[in-house]
Amino acid sequence: MATASDDTKTKTATKKSARAAGQKTAKPTAEARTKRSQAVAAKSKAKAAKPAVTDKGLADLFEHALADMYYAEKKIYKTLPKMIKAADHPDLIAALTAHREETAGQIETLEAIFELLGKRAKAVKCDAIDGILEEGESLLEDFGDSVAADAAIIFSCQAVEHYEITRYGSMRAFAEALGMDEAKTHLEGILAQESAADTKLTELAEDSVNDAAAEYDDHDA
Repeated sequence: MATASDDTKTKTATKKSARAAGQKTAKPTAEARTKRSQAVAAKSKAKAAKPAVTDKGLADLFEHALADMYYAEKKIYKTLPKMIKAADHPDLIAALTAHREETAGQIETLEAIFELLGKRAKAVKCDAIDGILEEGESLLEDFGDSVAADAAIIFSCQAVEHYEITRYGSMRAFAEALGMDEAKTHLEGILAQESAADTKLTELAEDSVNDAAAEYDDHDA
């Protein structure tokens, strides 16, 4: 006699076979998305009351990503003052200062998403952002007193921005798939801020910072 567990395993195997064959998954109805969102919240609450299981789904990945980026944003917030202090161009200083204020708001937004899951905000160590920030500090030591300091700062900060853009883009898609519309809206707001910050840094680099640093190379030639 087949059990509910057997039925679940059969459905999972069927879905995996469909993915392996490159088949597209039908989009869920509005009712199905609502039920899925409710299931995510219920599952998140239940996890705290029982041991972890090896069978994890998109909701688990979303929660991991949320904790990952919560760690990342708090680390970025602490690191930005070093970049601001080392910067020379007034527009770069203003851009970094404004983005640090945005980062504080993003931390609060991530905490709000944790609340939607019925959980307290929790950070999980993010090796990727640690590596990017450590490289940025190393570049600051090498170029901080040079005419290329601002270019190096932008170089480092855009590595951070691009990491955040890819992560928040994925998380927005996860929230969409899980029917978590409020979380999706929050993440779209953060993603817009990160994209705008990246665009501003590109404009500063291409409009003045890079050319100013390159003048040194002209004189040294």
